[in-house]
Order: sequence, then structure tokens, then C-alpha cells
Amino acid sequence: MALHSRVPALVLVAVAAMAQATSQPPAVRSEDEGTLREYAGVYQWDPGAFVYLQLWDEFSGFGKPRQLVAFDESGDVRVLYATDRDRFFSGPGAAVNTSVESRVEFQRDAAGRIVSLSWQRGTGGARRAKRVEIERREDVRFSSAGAQLAGTLIEPATPGKHPAVILVHGSGAENRDYILPWARFLIRRGVAVLGYDKRGVGESTGDWNSATFDDLAGDVAAACDYLSKRDDIYADQIGLLGISQAGWVMPLAAVRAKGPAFIVSISGAGVPVDETTIDQARNEMTIAGMKPPAVEEVISLMKLQYQYARTGQGWDAYAAAREKLAARMGTPPDTIPGTPDHPYWGFIKRIYFYDPGPTLRRLQTPVLGIWGELDNNVVAQKNRDAWKAALEAGGHRDHAFVILPKANHALFEARVGNNAEGPTLQRIVPGYFTTVDQWLAGRLRGYKTGR
Repeated sequence: MALHSRVPALVLVAVAAMAQATSQPPAVRSEDEGTLREYAGVYQWDPGAFVYLQLWDEFSGFGKPRQLVAFDESGDVRVLYATDRDRFFSGPGAAVNTSVESRVEFQRDAAGRIVSLSWQRGTGGARRAKRVEIERREDVRFSSAGAQLAGTLIEPATPGKHPAVILVHGSGAENRDYILPWARFLIRRGVAVLGYDKRGVGESTGDWNSATFDDLAGDVAAACDYLSKRDDIYADQIGLLGISQAGWVMPLAAVRAKGPAFIVSISGAGVPVDETTIDQARNEMTIAGMKPPAVEEVISLMKLQYQYARTGQGWDAYAAAREKLAARMGTPPDTIPGTPDHPYWGFIKRIYFYDPGPTLRRLQTPVLGIWGELDNNVVAQKNRDAWKAALEAGGHRDHAFVILPKANHALFEARVGNNAEGPTLQRIVPGYFTTVDQWLAGRLRGYKTGR
């Protein structure tokens, strides 16, 4: 999934070369985002059971039309593929359209408004969910270091002030809705959720490709400042929730912003970026079945690349290793540059050598850290231990760490934890929702736990 720190494209090429071809999917009706957006919203199965439909680009890919995806509070995740007006199907995996697991139909009232959906799995009876209006949405804008950031604040429909959580991006071109599936259940528990388009994405100005972690942390701090000035938000009850790259960004934001109430870090690394990238590359190639000598050849090239980027020394050794690997695998991608003046070196220098340790030792904000046992990118035990050691060295007193069984980097229930199996997985592990629910329950005013 795209939530990881950036995978070297050379690794993806190596893994893809080993993949099996898949069968052609059945015909799917093409619908534009405007049409699909009509179906997005909150649907209620029965008291205490909800499913959320939203446009999402995890499975379609950044820059391509987003898909309509159903996120059930049970954890189930399915892309809905259109077959006709108001008729869709889902497959046996989150983004599988080669076979039909369920058929989904939407019902309208006399005015043509969508009022419910029915979900029939296999040959069983259809389950019906009523469309409900339990959220209030407002498009917002705020400034940060020369950038204008655009987002959406989703609040409970109930009146009065609310605590709030700011969604912090993982790597890549993420928009305001990307992290929402991991936080939307909080809205009906009384928490407002602010998501914003990353710099240079959607309606936000700037360029995430040229941003440092300090720049991105400044954007989070600006979001905190914006919310703290609103009459409908408790200024002392604003927290941060983010995935992957956010684990590096949120602590930076917390030590510079005025008192975030909490941090929920999902699959956040406690070690430097270059070390994390090497961990992921080694794990991806190993799971894909590459032989150990081939894996180590790629890893050695990556280490030479980082050494040259860090010190400016060792170009000849790097170039020779690159040429040797290219002879077997073909021309390397731009992420393995062939010239010293290639712009990708600048990206490596801006991001890859950040060490989170010093910032974590300064952090005093309450922290919930969650990792997946099968995360092949941010290795769970290794990074949990790094967070724990750094926080305790700085005298941090309020932190809780959980490693969820069978969960991958995005906390989907996985088999092996690699990127390739992502579309075939079925759900976010239920333990995620209960963990966050229970941890926040004692920390936020007005929090409606377990409802």
C-alpha cells in the first residue's frame, strides 16, 4: 500500500518481474468521481453499526480517478465496482474485481435522493443500511510558511464544542481524505476530524516533493493553530493521528506547536529514514522469493547510494555497482540516478537522513504507538523499542505501545505483510479501533466511547 515511506523503484521493478499474470477482470462500468461522490456518506446498519463510503485512491493510485470504497466499522474494506446506475459489486478482497463476493444496490426516495443501500453477500439475504446525517462538513483553508492549505473539517452533528484530531499524512501525494478511514469512527464518538491536502496536492499550494519534515511539521502546527482559534473546538483538546511518515512528522510538530493533547502514531518509525527504507527493501524482496545474494546486491547498492548522498564520496563504487546490477535487470529507474547532478539526490538529502531520536527525547505529549506484527517496512518490535528508549530517555511519562497480531503496515489483516497482497486483503484489524477507542476515552472531554 502507498502508506509506506517511499520504496526504491528498483525494488519494485525486481519484485514485479517475479509476479504472476492475473486473469482479466469482468466488465466494470466506468463512472466519474462526480457521479461516485453522490453515494459517499454514512450508512447505519442498526444501532451501533455503521459503514462509511468515500472516494479513495489507495488502490487506484495517485493521479488516477479515485474509487468508491466502503469502510465498515467492523474493519471490512471493499472497493465498490459499478455495473449500472445504483448497482455495484465487491470482490472477495479489498480491491479484487475478478469475482463477485457481494452485490450492492442503492435506494432513492421520490425526489431521487439516495436513502439507503442493500448489501447481499453471496446467496444470503440482503442486509440494509439507512443513510444518516450524523456529520457536518466544512471546507477550510489556513496558511503555513507561504503555502495555502485546503482541507475539510468534519464535526459531529451535535451542537456545542468538540475535541478534535488532525490527520497527518504518510508519504506521497496524499489528499485530505486519505487518512480518514482510520479516524472516521471517532466522529460519532464526539470528535471533530480535520484532514487537509498535502502541499501541492488537491487545492493546497506548495510542493510536497521539495518539502522537508520540518516543513510538513510546520503545516501540522499551522493546522493546530487554526483549530485552536475556532469557537466550536476545545483549544486544549486537539490531537494528531497519522500513519507511517507521520511518525517522523508529528513529534516535530508537537515540540513546536502549543500543546497538542495527544499523538496517535500508526506504523511510525523510531529510526532514521534510510534505515527504514533498507528494512522495507530487504523484506519486500525476500518475501517475493528473491535469492539472498540478489537481495544483498540491491541492498549494497542502496547503501552506496546513501553514502554518496550523505558525504559526496564514493561515486565510483556506486556507479560500478549500479552498472553491474543494470546489466542483469535493465536500465534502473530515476530513483537510482546515473549522474551526480540528478535532482533525485536532493530528495534523498532532504529526507533520508533524518534521525527522529533527538526529537522523541524532547517530546512530552501523550503518545499511543501502534504497529502491525507483519509490517515489512517499519519493523514493529525494532521501532517500538526505539520509540520507547527515546521517550524514556527524555523522561516521558504517558505513552502506550501496541503491536497488533497479523497486521501489516496499514494495519490490514495480512498473510505475509508485503505490498503485493494489499488488494486481496479484506479488513483493517478490529483491534485497531478498540485500541484507539479505549486509549482516547479517558483523555477527551465529551468522548462517547464504544457507541
